[in-house]
Amino acid sequence: MDVKKVHFPEISTEAKGAHLGEKTISEIPVEVVAELGRTKLSLREILDLQEGSIIELDRLAGEPLDIKVGGQLVAQGEVVAIDDSYGIRITGVNIK
Repeated sequence: MDVKKVHFPEISTEAKGAHLGEKTISEIPVEVVAELGRTKLSLREILDLQEGSIIELDRLAGEPLDIKVGGQLVAQGEVVAIDDSYGIRITGVNIK
């Protein structure tokens, strides 16, 4: 077996290639999730769901919704009606 030493090129600290600016990054679409609450159900309970069923969540009525991006909490808000759609009024921002 012929074993040879590997020679790697020198690594430069000088930046090469295109630079991602704030404008470029700010145009990337991300999915935003508004979480009203959570609960745990057994598979039996899920299979028994039907129209009119009620699922109790872990939050009280009037508590703020969590707004998450990539699974991370970024803000909280309250539900508002905008014409025939729902919206969220931001009441607090958690971005650090």
